[in-house]
Amino acid sequence: MKTYKILLGVAALAISSVLASCGGSDEELRLSGGAKGFTMDPKFAEFCTAYDALNIALNEMSEAGSTKESFEVVLKKSAALVDVAPQDIVDSVMTNDAILNAMDAAFAQRDYDQATITTDEGLRQEVQTLYAQEGLPELTTKYSKYLVKNCGVSTEGD
Repeated sequence: MKTYKILLGVAALAISSVLASCGGSDEELRLSGGAKGFTMDPKFAEFCTAYDALNIALNEMSEAGSTKESFEVVLKKSAALVDVAPQDIVDSVMTNDAILNAMDAAFAQRDYDQATITTDEGLRQEVQTLYAQEGLPELTTKYSKYLVKNCGVSTEGD
């Protein structure tokens, strides 16, 4: 079970290093406008709203488990985020989307079976390969800074 939660956590981290740990409390979610004293520029509203929708879907998936249905919701929200991503961050958003799609494919190959997912060494290796991509840490940092600056995503427990 612990490995399963770690894999879900890794998927969430692909979206942004500012995502909170996957708890059920809205206070733990790092949503747009959470930073104290932040006022959002309206030109980022659609992107930030799409980010929030994906963040919520990831949180719900971590609570419900990585089922085919939960991945469908997450991938739909991720695609919507790609569609509205500003040009200066689209590379990070597309990379995150590709990782989520790869995670879904890996889980689908195992029929989303929790017992298989938690014990499959091949899956662990696939995940490690996904996160060993050259340039991924820089894209994640870029994405995090962008969310803080333009969406007011808080990185602290405000």
